[in-house]
Amino acid sequence: MSTAISPYNEEQSVKFFNEINRHLGMRSRDKLVMLVRVVLSNVRRSLSEDQAALVIKRLPRLFRKLFKGDNQCREAQLSIKHLDELVDTIYREDRKSHHHALFTSEIDTLNAVILVLNKLDRFFGILQLNVFRYPLTQELRQAAIEEAV
Repeated sequence: MSTAISPYNEEQSVKFFNEINRHLGMRSRDKLVMLVRVVLSNVRRSLSEDQAALVIKRLPRLFRKLFKGDNQCREAQLSIKHLDELVDTIYREDRKSHHHALFTSEIDTLNAVILVLNKLDRFFGILQLNVFRYPLTQELRQAAIEEAV
């Protein structure tokens, strides 16, 4: 297996972050990466090992690292069936963190989560893997339709 980084994947990764930044207008690239990491690591916690492995195979190297999170800090599995549960979990954890500066409100969190997951689907097809609970997938698709209108 080749360990070379695909120029296409790198280009897609850069485009992904540029689009997220364009929508959110974050001044700090570090905060932008942290936001994506928070969303991905919480999604990871809601998946089984087999489901997570499918997602990891689909993602470029940088996103794999963000998705896996900190292996030394094994966090409890989450049961997330709906978008609002994911948003609530992320927002509560951000409020508890010592630097809780990623999200200003639950609406801000909701918009960021929808944006990140829909862009991940657009660039890397993660919703097509059928690893997320059906209600969550449908809610994300509905949000994308509403955003387009």
